[in-house]
Amino acid sequence: MTISVSLNGEVFDQVVYSRESDFEELVAKNAETIFGDKAIYIDVKRKITTTTLGGTIPDGFLMDLSDIENPEFYLVEAELQSHDFFGHIFPQITKFFAFYRDSKQRQKLIETMFTLFRENAILENKIRESIGSREIYKFLKDTMDNSQNILIVIDGPKPEFEEIVDTYTDTWAQMVRIQIVNHFGKGENSIKNLPFSDALSPSPDKETAETSRYTEEFHLQNRPTRVVEMYKKLRQEFINVKNTLRFNPTTSYIGVVDARQIAFIMLQKKKIRLVVLMGENEVKETLHSGHHKVVGHTPEDQHWWGGSNPNCTVALIDTEHWDEIQRLLTQLVEKHQET
Repeated sequence: MTISVSLNGEVFDQVVYSRESDFEELVAKNAETIFGDKAIYIDVKRKITTTTLGGTIPDGFLMDLSDIENPEFYLVEAELQSHDFFGHIFPQITKFFAFYRDSKQRQKLIETMFTLFRENAILENKIRESIGSREIYKFLKDTMDNSQNILIVIDGPKPEFEEIVDTYTDTWAQMVRIQIVNHFGKGENSIKNLPFSDALSPSPDKETAETSRYTEEFHLQNRPTRVVEMYKKLRQEFINVKNTLRFNPTTSYIGVVDARQIAFIMLQKKKIRLVVLMGENEVKETLHSGHHKVVGHTPEDQHWWGGSNPNCTVALIDTEHWDEIQRLLTQLVEKHQET
């Protein structure tokens, strides 16, 4: 069945891909639209040989620099929904896990990345815009030593993903993100979605009141003690503000629920991402020390998280200036008592 969407009175039909190479090309050509202007995507299949990384060749390398103090690195694999999961997708991703475990191969990856940036002025200028005068090699090494992720870009959902995440909690649940990219076209015009920054997250507006089969413990597994303790402190601060708040764990975040969801908590390797339904300028005014970084959202991400409600992300890296976080949570809860 062909899916269609309507935009500004025009009907766009879904483009169905039968060849993986065509879908890979779509991802490469529309990388900034798909991943955002703070990300650097490198289409590597045409740039490295099979032996460069020990026989492991992903479709691309992705550096997410939206939070420059906590950059994220991904091996990217473009897949088709029609592909057999256990016969095709699962073995490929398993190779990436093995690759990351091999320190020698990771070092080759760092050197390969450095060469790609050094030999391409566009890539070098792009990363310079984010890191300034910092040494590129050291930045790449620090990033890849601390961030080892896999991103599967696929043209539709596969039910096996949820099952495998539940089974392999130390690999698939912690290291793999899934991004569904739908392509709709009409003549020369086309639409590609979804926003990369929260591609795994179900739309908060579509969630039901049903009890999730995910738990807070699921999100705390294999997280550093410092991040776990910071989450417990954050959770208690929410309760201190209003003891009837509920915490709703989903596959990719823990929602904070009053009459509706007012915040979304995502535990990462070094920090906690806290999405709050408050405007960026309002949040920055409360977190006036600048210690906890406030990241604005694109219009697409704004709509994704809060619909018509302004929202932004706060990056929590420690418990310094915690009094500012306490004030923020109080303002957040009080703000949504009025709606």
